[in-house]
Amino acid sequence: MNPFEYASDLITKEHYDSDISERKDYKKFLINRTLSYHIDLLHYINEMNLYTDVDDKLHYDFLYHSIDKKKRARKFWIKGKKIENIELIKSYFNYSNSKAETALSLLSESDIEHIKKMMYKGGSS
Repeated sequence: MNPFEYASDLITKEHYDSDISERKDYKKFLINRTLSYHIDLLHYINEMNLYTDVDDKLHYDFLYHSIDKKKRARKFWIKGKKIENIELIKSYFNYSNSKAETALSLLSESDIEHIKKMMYKGGSS
C-alpha cells in the first residue's frame, strides 16, 4: 500500500489493519501530511506531530479510532502538471512561487502552450 491508501482507509474505515507494525511501507510523516489537508483532522495530526517517536501501531490506532468515518473530498498534494506549469512560468517570467501561482490562475491553456513553445530548447524527446 502507499501512504494515500493508508490515509484513505483511516478516513473511510474500510478495514482495520492489525499488523501495521510489520509493514515497511507505513510512513507516518506522509500519512500525517496527507491527512493534514482536511481541516477537521488538523488537531489529530498536530497531536501526532508532537510524538514523532511513537511506533507505527500506536500512530495507526490513534488515528483510526480518533477520526470520524465520513466522506471527505480528496485533497491530496498538488498534481504534477500544475507543478510543471508553475516551474515553466517561474523560469519564463522569472517569478517567485507565489507570483507564478497567481499567474497560472490567470493564464489560459493556449497561453501556457505558447510559453512552452517559447521555452523549448530542442533536443531529443
